[in-house]
Amino acid sequence: MICKNYVVTGEDVNDYMVMEDTAYISYTVRLLYQFLFCNGFSKEKLNYMHLGLQEGNHELIIYKNLMFTEHFLVEMKHCYLADKINIKSCFFNSKNECCAEVIKEVKWFDPISKEVVKTPKQILRHFYPKI
Repeated sequence: MICKNYVVTGEDVNDYMVMEDTAYISYTVRLLYQFLFCNGFSKEKLNYMHLGLQEGNHELIIYKNLMFTEHFLVEMKHCYLADKINIKSCFFNSKNECCAEVIKEVKWFDPISKEVVKTPKQILRHFYPKI
């Protein structure tokens, strides 16, 4: 679907130089923004539409730790847009071994009214043309 290469930075790791759980979630959401951008919905356009993302539940499964300065790839396996956005991302090390999986729920949020909102039809039409 979409993937991007990164390097584990000092901000991502704990005292033992192992990537922290929060970093996996952060990279997953960052990749979602990249996916939306590639499909014509930049952060500026989302702000203009009074849309933000509110993070919901997540599930993280770590198979192998990613370490400080290690190169890795994040691949969004699926992204289902409805009233909620459900995404699954996989993290691969430089040996192409799956190190972790994240399943994340994100909701559309209107920062003006401070409420969770349904996915706008403009966005749904873009991803599901028959709507």
